[in-house]
Amino acid sequence: MTGSTEGSITAPEFLEQQSLLEKEALELMPFDPQRCTFTDGALRQQLYACLTCLKNQPKSEGEKPVFSGVCYSCSIQCHSTHELVELFTKRHFTCDCGTTRMLYNGGCRLRNVDPKSPADDIPSSSNRYSNNFEGTFCSCEQPYNPLEETGNMFQCFFGEVCNEDWFHEECLMGIPRGSVERKAKHTLTRNGKNILETLPEIEVDEDAATKTEENDSGEEDAAPLPGFPSANDFDCLICWKCVDKFKALDLIPRSVRLPDIFHVESKSLDDRATQLKNYKETQSNSKRLKTTTSKDFKFSIFLKDGFQSALKSIISTNEKHYDPLISLLRQFPFLYEEDPVYEPPEESLHSETESSSMFDLGTKALESLPREQAIEGLQAYEKVKQKLSQFLRPFAQEGRIVTKEEIKRFFEDTE
Repeated sequence: MTGSTEGSITAPEFLEQQSLLEKEALELMPFDPQRCTFTDGALRQQLYACLTCLKNQPKSEGEKPVFSGVCYSCSIQCHSTHELVELFTKRHFTCDCGTTRMLYNGGCRLRNVDPKSPADDIPSSSNRYSNNFEGTFCSCEQPYNPLEETGNMFQCFFGEVCNEDWFHEECLMGIPRGSVERKAKHTLTRNGKNILETLPEIEVDEDAATKTEENDSGEEDAAPLPGFPSANDFDCLICWKCVDKFKALDLIPRSVRLPDIFHVESKSLDDRATQLKNYKETQSNSKRLKTTTSKDFKFSIFLKDGFQSALKSIISTNEKHYDPLISLLRQFPFLYEEDPVYEPPEESLHSETESSSMFDLGTKALESLPREQAIEGLQAYEKVKQKLSQFLRPFAQEGRIVTKEEIKRFFEDTE
């Protein structure tokens, strides 16, 4: 039989599928996870919150949760069996893996020769934590599920008040989540829980490789809400919380800003529009009568591409009214200078390192099991592996189809 039927797969196709999964894994996790960044000190780097360690961290009754974050390598080598939440990048953060903030998991596997060493390193005193480190985001403090999320989220570039939080469009505008009906969007971004569990299934066909390449960046963002700018029209944003505390940010020239988005606590888009209309009319009357308004809405700033060059040129100006902004820029130079994100070395698809496949990561995970249980597990795995290889060999040699029923029968007979 040379054809293909629904629910069936040939052995060569199965091997090709595994190869594509390996390729997909490498694209989602492209770096060589062999080095913890703890000894590098504070960096702008990819971070992950480990909810498993958070839930199991010893603390006194009534004590607040002990938040922690781990670097890219530790998320794979030390916490791959835990429940992880990707935080993307944060500035000035030192990896907490193997420190006293993460006693549950013991010492860092990458920094310690003995995998059973305790977590006794001293954590950084300069790390900052927020609700992100317990898996919730935005002012609404909700968890992020990429498979259910219906809108777009944007990270605050400044982040001094919100700790570089991510915000929903609705929350930036002040309207309730879900008040505007939108279709759910699906993405390949590895947000949410254990990143090793988020790899999508691969459809094997003649265009499989092309499909994988086309989907590298995930689907396009959902269409913006009415009154909210398109993601293509701005580089980044500074949330209303940060703008409200650092008033000098409003001195950023209008030439590198989109119209500000006001945060108006409202019941719907229509209610928000009515409040804004009344506010603008009141402002206009106040200016004409030279009085002050009784209410001011907070707002977020949306910066265009090239804003850093414009801010850098302001540093050398002698214009007096820019003095507060210049002082702020000198305090936070990342506003006008390059602010690179630390990235580990890239890993080759054919790397000979231990981390080159999901199988190897599974093997590493065995280290966390008691010795007797790990040995029994390996023996059971080897037994199933040998039987499965014997079962599949004739299919591979003859190019025959392996049906779902045959695979199911194999495992039933193996029990």
